Amino acid sequence: MSRRKRIQRTERQRRKRNYKEEYRRRIARGRAKGQSRSASRGHARAGDVPQPINKPVIDPADPRERALRRMKAGETLKAAAKSEKISTERLRRYLKENVEASREGRRWKIIDRRPVEMAICSRAKFRWVTVSHDQASLIGHYWVALNRFLDTNEPTLAPFVGKGVHDVVGKYHPFETGPNNLRRLDSADELSFLDVYKNVT
Repeated sequence: MSRRKRIQRTERQRRKRNYKEEYRRRIARGRAKGQSRSASRGHARAGDVPQPINKPVIDPADPRERALRRMKAGETLKAAAKSEKISTERLRRYLKENVEASREGRRWKIIDRRPVEMAICSRAKFRWVTVSHDQASLIGHYWVALNRFLDTNEPTLAPFVGKGVHDVVGKYHPFETGPNNLRRLDSADELSFLDVYKNVT
């Protein structure tokens, strides 16, 4: 087929398309997914754009993060900022951008929902995963039970059999509860309670 004929056929196909109906279907598909009209068109407003799943991981060495930990422990904003040699304005801005913070008397109530990087034993391996705040709490309980098992050989890991956590991208990581695998990792010096929490405070 010559180039001219191909162009003519393409033009005929284009003329036959019902753009109005295609537009209507596009809007309907978007609305069915819960999108706004602008997002359905493919031109989402800033508020319609979904936030990225992979949020920045917390840097425990950041002085603002160290100050935040001090406030969680009961220090005032001013005292925490002074201890870490940063301005109160800078710390206040960091709080506003990263956590939910409110005053309760002289203490701060801080709700931290940010993803955190934590260690986990999964599928006979030691690895780091980035998880939500709720999943991080579950991993913390797992490590308490695991360390008790290694110290006493008691069946403290029974509540975690068949359970695990999902990381921030949705990948599932089952808890390792096999005694032989855990003893092997421990003998290889891969399970250190202090090292496990080097990024979690």
